[in-house]
Amino acid sequence: MVRSTVSALHETDVRRVATMARVAADGEQRLYGLRFDHVGLLVFPESVDAALAGLADAGLRAVRTLPSVVVRDRLAERYGLDRPAVTIAHLDAGEGRTLELFLATGCPEEVAEDERAAERERHLAFEAAPGSLGVLAALRADGLAPDGGGFNPSESDGGRSVFYFRRPDGGLADRVEVVVPGHRRDELAGHLHAADPRREMLEMLTGAWRTQALRAAAELGVADRLFARDRTVGELAAATGCPADRLERLLGYLARLGVVALQGAGRDGKVALTPLGTTLAGESPLSLAGLARLYGGLFYRSFGELPATVAGDASGFELAYGRTPFAHLEDHPADAAVFQQAMADQCREVFDAAADRLDLAGVGTVTDIGGGTGALLSCVLAAAPHASGVLFDTPATVRAARPRLDAERITAVGGDMFAAVPGGDLLVLSRILHDWDDAACARILARCRAAVRPGARLVLLERVLPDPLAVAWDVHMMVNNDGGRERTLEEYRELLAAAGFELRGWTGLPLEVRMLEAVAVPCGT
Repeated sequence: MVRSTVSALHETDVRRVATMARVAADGEQRLYGLRFDHVGLLVFPESVDAALAGLADAGLRAVRTLPSVVVRDRLAERYGLDRPAVTIAHLDAGEGRTLELFLATGCPEEVAEDERAAERERHLAFEAAPGSLGVLAALRADGLAPDGGGFNPSESDGGRSVFYFRRPDGGLADRVEVVVPGHRRDELAGHLHAADPRREMLEMLTGAWRTQALRAAAELGVADRLFARDRTVGELAAATGCPADRLERLLGYLARLGVVALQGAGRDGKVALTPLGTTLAGESPLSLAGLARLYGGLFYRSFGELPATVAGDASGFELAYGRTPFAHLEDHPADAAVFQQAMADQCREVFDAAADRLDLAGVGTVTDIGGGTGALLSCVLAAAPHASGVLFDTPATVRAARPRLDAERITAVGGDMFAAVPGGDLLVLSRILHDWDDAACARILARCRAAVRPGARLVLLERVLPDPLAVAWDVHMMVNNDGGRERTLEEYRELLAAAGFELRGWTGLPLEVRMLEAVAVPCGT
């Protein structure tokens, strides 16, 4: 029990410490199965050493002290203070429980009085494992409001990340802290933005800037030249032909996005590509460089027509370019090359997973309808050495793809999928049906059914609503295709059944793509 007075502590703070010490000693608090860690309280002593000595005499011994980062910065921001002196003291409250005191010295008395009245830093703290941060979303769903947080590198080995919440009903435990070992940068960024809706909205409104910065990293060759080795800003400027000052400013923004890491400033500053940044290099096996160029280029302009798209009945692409996407690509080979590269880039990992999970026993011919560059078909055939393949797409697409195909195993056929398609034991439609409305999908699937015997298999690779990426791509398809849309699993089931296919099952693939497997049923069943 804390005595009624403790040297160097304000009498009000003594009472507050006594109350929170009892809460810590009780240790009955529970939160989503997380371990109770400590209770926290901000006090304003005349002297840290004198306060700790008095607390030790009163039975609350400090087991360790360390500098505060999160609470110090919160105080500085609230009151315009110049880095106030704040020390964290962990006091032994018995049975392995602690009372965490934030001891702020040198603050104006009006600051101390305001903080005592508002209790902005009093909290109950619970520790989460690094893989248990789903509790953050659960707390928000239960109505607790994000209330800041941060990272203190001095807390334990590797530091600890701190997430504060405020309960709407107030009371002794009106604030909750979730602590987790390590620096959880992404989770902290999301949490801090949620605590400040205006800042979060500013981040969202500058999304176009991020898109163009990423496009620049891919299109100007920044990522390609860093993929092989780290360079200085000067070396990178010379290699890309960009003015060093302007490139350095772009690199600063890319560093904030986590794409590059910077060490030093000026022309001699070192630049390294992060694991995230490697996805913008063309040579990377996980490259999305083509997608960065497509979404930051051709489709960037069409998305500028989103308001008119939602309000009218034309696609954003038609409003921007005056033609449908496929008609435009037929007449613009350079745009078509970027489009095909983007489709191949985003699907490499998906294609490998699909080929690995497909049952290819007894399959003689695999036909990829709308197969683009043949990347998926090549993956499937690599997993089925006994099979041959047919790549079917528009005549222009097939002409561009033919030089890169294995002519001994793949036959390239140009045509119109709405008129007729080649048959096979296994037909594949990868991200094709989402380009079209239901009536067009029905015609495509009818041509597929007419080309195969009962028992032949049809595989669809599609994102499925309401998966998160599918929700975003649903808007994308509205903008960049006439009638394009994402669909639910039940909607795909109905389309397949109407065309004479029975959906037999599905499996998840990377990037929230699903592989739907169907079988052709006899006519009239």
